[in-house]
Amino acid sequence: MASFGAKFPYFCPVAEEPEGELPIYSGEPVRIGRLVKADLSITLASGKLFADDVMAESVDEFAGGSIAMETDDMTDDVASTVYGVDVLDGTAHYNVADDPPKGGLGYLKKLMRNKKVLYKAYFYPLVKAALGNDTAQTKADSITFGTSATTFSVFACETGAWRDTHEAATETEALTWLKAQFKTAASEG
Repeated sequence: MASFGAKFPYFCPVAEEPEGELPIYSGEPVRIGRLVKADLSITLASGKLFADDVMAESVDEFAGGSIAMETDDMTDDVASTVYGVDVLDGTAHYNVADDPPKGGLGYLKKLMRNKKVLYKAYFYPLVKAALGNDTAQTKADSITFGTSATTFSVFACETGAWRDTHEAATETEALTWLKAQFKTAASEG
């Protein structure tokens, strides 16, 4: 399998985290921007037991993760949803007291397997955003484009779930599946 495309990053804040269940989200997911890249790093809790001079047991369990995401842009309204900043009268006010909400995050990858194109949706039911670094550069004899960077911490849910994936023959089908993962209280009832 080879991947050669990534699109449609969506985020939606968590409304509630019922005990023993997946989160319930508030409203419609927002599109963060146009996806440049998303790099997942997983942290494992590991342990090894040695007995009679050999490894007798080995355990590697999911402890958490992070997704370093770059998008082409992030509007102030989206930053308000993702980072928890206040936007008043067209101005985004970043404050040390900002508390980004936990939320769900998803995006699509375009793949090729056995010479056929397919789409894979990735959904992380519980993440929290951290504002990435920002750079500004003057124009010279070549142009370097800047992107918006966000790092999402990935948590395990009450159910233990931390990621779901879905393969689809079409981009539309994969995107429909992805958006359906952001279940709200209204869609549950």
